[in-house]
Amino acid sequence: MKFKPDKREPREVAKPPPEALGRVDSGGPWGPTQFDLPDRSGNSQAIVIVVLVAVALLLVIAGFWTLVYFQIT
Repeated sequence: MKFKPDKREPREVAKPPPEALGRVDSGGPWGPTQFDLPDRSGNSQAIVIVVLVAVALLLVIAGFWTLVYFQIT
């Protein structure tokens, strides 16, 4: 015996906030999307500095780990 599933009325799950209705610039009613990236100018220096600091930190951690490893054995 087969039962037919009940039909549900379609309804709107979420609405954008009221202050977003007048928004014209990028992104639409929910704000910026992943495609609205900032311009490439000006960020490259900050990225290089962060990468250099991260590499230096990893080298320090690797050095301490090596020092501890050889002190124990």
